[in-house]
Amino acid sequence: MEDDSYGSVLCEDWYVDVDAKFGSTYELGCYLNEIFGSGADRLALRADKGMWAWMSLAFMPNLLGRERQRKALPLAKHHYVEIVPRLAYRLITRAAWELVFLHGDKARVALSSTRSPWGDVAEQMTARQEMYSHPSFWAVAEALYLSASGRQKPGAAAARKAVHRKLRGNEVGLGGVRRLAISFGQFERTYLLRSMSASDVVGILPVEYSKWK
Repeated sequence: MEDDSYGSVLCEDWYVDVDAKFGSTYELGCYLNEIFGSGADRLALRADKGMWAWMSLAFMPNLLGRERQRKALPLAKHHYVEIVPRLAYRLITRAAWELVFLHGDKARVALSSTRSPWGDVAEQMTARQEMYSHPSFWAVAEALYLSASGRQKPGAAAARKAVHRKLRGNEVGLGGVRRLAISFGQFERTYLLRSMSASDVVGILPVEYSKWK
């Protein structure tokens, strides 16, 4: 990490504490956002693949598995380095910084998991490029899926499978994050969601979202 023969000098001077420990990926994102500042050139920073690979190595203890079966084990490679463009959104250090930069404390809804540095909610909320930077989407997701204590509500990223649909009264997956991205895509055809408040958008959502309100 400190050998100049394996790296290149950046045009800016940023100093990070490589020994820092974070309770969640959201905390890491807040830290990096403070380092780069509110006036950072977002597109230039996110394009620096080498820097983000270095960041992954520097903060690796914070980016390992946390659940029993994968505790202290690395996740897939694309969570640490950009390998192919279609999976670029999964690069944890970059996504953590960028989501906090774009959405502020609303990024908690995706990044506050204590069970994994990249949980199911993070995956579902960032996989669709059109929702990644959509301010209204993040505001509504925060209103629906973040508890008063600042933690993700259980089941927010659950998938509704065929077996669930066969059981009368089963609500697994209804109104979850997966569905919200689809609903937003549908409502964008009729409403200018970016100009609406989170409460107004929540008010027009279908009945399946009732249990999250």
